[in-house]
Amino acid sequence: MGIAAELLPALAREITIYHIVGALSLALLLYSASIVIYRLCFHPLRKIPGPWLAAATSWYEFYQDVILGGHYVKEYPVLHARYGPVVRVSPDRIHIGDPKFFHEVYSSGSKYLKDPNFFQTSGGISEALPALVNPEYHKRRRKMINSLFSLKSIEDLAPIVLGVIQRALKRAVDAHDKKKPLDIQQLYTGVTIDTIMRVLCDKQLYLIESEEEEPPFMATLRTFSENFFFMKHFPMLATLSAQMPSSWSERLLPGDAQFRRKVTEWIEEREAKHAQGVQAAEDGRKTILDMLLQPEDGSAPLSKASVVDETYSFCFAGTHTTSLTISMATYYLLRHPVKLEKLQEELKSVKKNREGLMEYRDVCKLPYLTAVIKESLRLSSPVPGVIPRVVPAGGLTWAGNYLPAGTSVSIAIRTVHDNPDLFPEPESFIPERWLESEDLDHWLVVFGKGSRACIGLNVAWMELYLCLANFFSHLDMSLYDTDEQSVQWDDCGNAMIHRHVKVTVEKVR
Repeated sequence: MGIAAELLPALAREITIYHIVGALSLALLLYSASIVIYRLCFHPLRKIPGPWLAAATSWYEFYQDVILGGHYVKEYPVLHARYGPVVRVSPDRIHIGDPKFFHEVYSSGSKYLKDPNFFQTSGGISEALPALVNPEYHKRRRKMINSLFSLKSIEDLAPIVLGVIQRALKRAVDAHDKKKPLDIQQLYTGVTIDTIMRVLCDKQLYLIESEEEEPPFMATLRTFSENFFFMKHFPMLATLSAQMPSSWSERLLPGDAQFRRKVTEWIEEREAKHAQGVQAAEDGRKTILDMLLQPEDGSAPLSKASVVDETYSFCFAGTHTTSLTISMATYYLLRHPVKLEKLQEELKSVKKNREGLMEYRDVCKLPYLTAVIKESLRLSSPVPGVIPRVVPAGGLTWAGNYLPAGTSVSIAIRTVHDNPDLFPEPESFIPERWLESEDLDHWLVVFGKGSRACIGLNVAWMELYLCLANFFSHLDMSLYDTDEQSVQWDDCGNAMIHRHVKVTVEKVR
């Protein structure tokens, strides 16, 4: 004891900061090595084939998601060609390349729950409907607003959408008169934003009329997409951003804090109207905020944080996804004049209303327009990547590979839509394939399937029909500064193409 008492002070005097840093570094190295050894040699998924680096560390997935800019979904076909139908793509996640697996996991009544490690982190909107993991909680939330997305409600919304499209057509006519090229993707995005804002809180942002190169609202949604995977890997950033001064938050997550403040203003405006006895929009419709703040079933209203996340989610999911599909449909039609002529010939059979516009109830019955939309949805796959689920009790055996309960398992939407056995020449724009076989509808999975399918799909379909029918019946267009390289895409939670689709309006009909 006496010797130890004499030695310890001497040792303490000899220990420097360099010794401490060295010891901590060695400990961290040994700890990291032990994790890698466990994942490669002892992990329950150790026998599943795949890149050893993906099995060893989640930094491989980070590299694909963030450094390469949403590249992993493009890597999956290469991995399946090398390793087979079941591939380990991260230490705890499996990707399956068989399209039949999609319906195994995502059908109604499926016991595969959403993976919280993905849905509770990606995008920083953990309280929004798409991120809710608990099925009962999700069911209650969806029930709050489900009536707003029924077919009856969509019919009531159709005149509003037509009014928005009429403004967009005027903008296109102005571009023709001034002989200026038109960023038609930004124009379509303005249509979807003004539509969802009426559904959300009965507001109009009038982005269609904006002369700005990129209005701040659109810039924020773009930045949200660009940060999607970064926040997935570093979920604490959203929490930190909310606690920081605005100037710091703006550097960490550009646009996020400002957008959340704007959303909070919209919420407070609706609350003020409720306090004045105004329970709905001016035309008598209930909005999403009305339903969330004053649930019709008498349940407690959501917290403000939950309503902010929900609003953020609708602005994100209900705008760029649809406008991308309309933009890509425009691109493909202008690249394929024979198919465009076939569509325009079909549109001649539709009677226009007093404003000279085509109504949803008429155009939704057109077979070739429907085929064009389905093929554009397949090729654009606006949500191209994975939506991971957790293997339930009892485990799963697929293609001879056993996956224990708790394994995160996924199949990318793009994996289904690009499958050559289902869609011969999958990279080609062939609307006719949808007229030849009704069975293909089973494999159009862009909106998901089952109880977790996109709640806004009826709104999206209406926007797709009305935009394409009215734009191509009124305008003759050609592509401007837009080629195959322009429409190459990256996975940012939703698909983002490299440059906007732009056109020249050659003639107004």
